[in-house]
Amino acid sequence: MNPESVIGAAPPVISVVLPVYNTEKFIAQAIQSILNQTFSDFELIVIDDGSTDGTLKILTEFKNQDNRIVLLSRQNRGIAETLNEGIQVALGPWIAIMNADDIALPNRFERQLEWIGQTNADICGSWVQFFGTSNSRILMHPQSNEAIRMGLLFGCVFAQPSVMMKTALVRKLQYDSAWKVAEDYDLWERATHHGWQMANVPEVLLMYRQHENQISVGESTNSDRLTQKIRRRYWLSVFSQLDLNSNWADELLKLRELPLQKPNMDDVDHAFIALLENSSGEARATVFDHMTRLYFRAAGICKDVPFRWSRLNARFGDRPAVMTKLKLHLLSILRIHPDGVLFRLLKRHFAP
Repeated sequence: MNPESVIGAAPPVISVVLPVYNTEKFIAQAIQSILNQTFSDFELIVIDDGSTDGTLKILTEFKNQDNRIVLLSRQNRGIAETLNEGIQVALGPWIAIMNADDIALPNRFERQLEWIGQTNADICGSWVQFFGTSNSRILMHPQSNEAIRMGLLFGCVFAQPSVMMKTALVRKLQYDSAWKVAEDYDLWERATHHGWQMANVPEVLLMYRQHENQISVGESTNSDRLTQKIRRRYWLSVFSQLDLNSNWADELLKLRELPLQKPNMDDVDHAFIALLENSSGEARATVFDHMTRLYFRAAGICKDVPFRWSRLNARFGDRPAVMTKLKLHLLSILRIHPDGVLFRLLKRHFAP
């Protein structure tokens, strides 16, 4: 049923911002998943970023069927500028981001607003499940503010198309096109310095599509490079706040470089001990999980990694360690380099 516009009506609670570029194959499913939300007090701002296929025709048809849709179309400007444009014209106090090739579950908005009410969050994401290929794993991001802030040291802990955030706050920071293909991670990292409260609903609320038209090899390489820069600035900021040795962070970050450089593992241990001592609960578990993943990367080039990990597990771990120690020993004995094909094949089975 087509919602009727009401003169003088209050603004919607949520403004959904949906950037679109050449996604005629998937856009109908994405839009329909928003229109089918159990929480219906929203506007859907769809911005056609210069599509050259049949996307605009599909968007126009949807616009004619539902007046909650605000349709804008112009020449291509890129994802960051398109998101900022949607944020600027939004009427609602909350911004929800959506991708043109993903599917929101029907209760996404309802559950996020409930979770925001419980956590007083300024930004709220959710778990997501991959689909479209044989990979159907669930990406379970940390849920508490403290755990998310620790997780951001290692990478992006929000699925961009799952987030809902306060319009007034994101208007002040905005997305930065200088960080193309890492603009979301850049925004979340900057948001920590502005005191945003962060949360993730510990449920799958979005299906995240994987397909051949996504990020290219060149974009992936650039994303890795920019992500490492953002990581470094956040590590240095956190270590400055904790009055810790910045060299420890530099050595740890070597484990994320390609090609991998052999780090000073004493400094890596010191870095993780400092983080683990300054965290608890889910935040500590998040640090320990990432520590284990990085020690898997180090095991093939630093032979004493199994001993180092076991020592830290005895002090900070909260799970049986036998299988993890066996995996680390195997990587160390066989000298399996993390840049090699064999490591990539084993990664799925070896990750914690």
